[in-house]
Amino acid sequence: VDQLNFEGMVFDDAIRFYLSGFRLPGEAQKIDRIMEKFAERYTLQNPIVFPNADVAFILAFSIIMLNTDLHNPAIKEERRMTKEGF
Repeated sequence: VDQLNFEGMVFDDAIRFYLSGFRLPGEAQKIDRIMEKFAERYTLQNPIVFPNADVAFILAFSIIMLNTDLHNPAIKEERRMTKEGF
């Protein structure tokens, strides 16, 4: 992660760039650590976007959760996340 350059990138473009190099594991704890490292690096290189890395991490992890919920065929329609549930 320390070799990646996110400077000046929009947040969602940076996540896409970051995740294009590998597939996320299925375990939430590992995803948590991977996204934590991303948030730290992104915030370091774009200090005016977020007040701290925790805010970037929460947004990054939320994006991953929402994307999984939307695109995972194993999740039944009645179990999908709603705006209210989010």
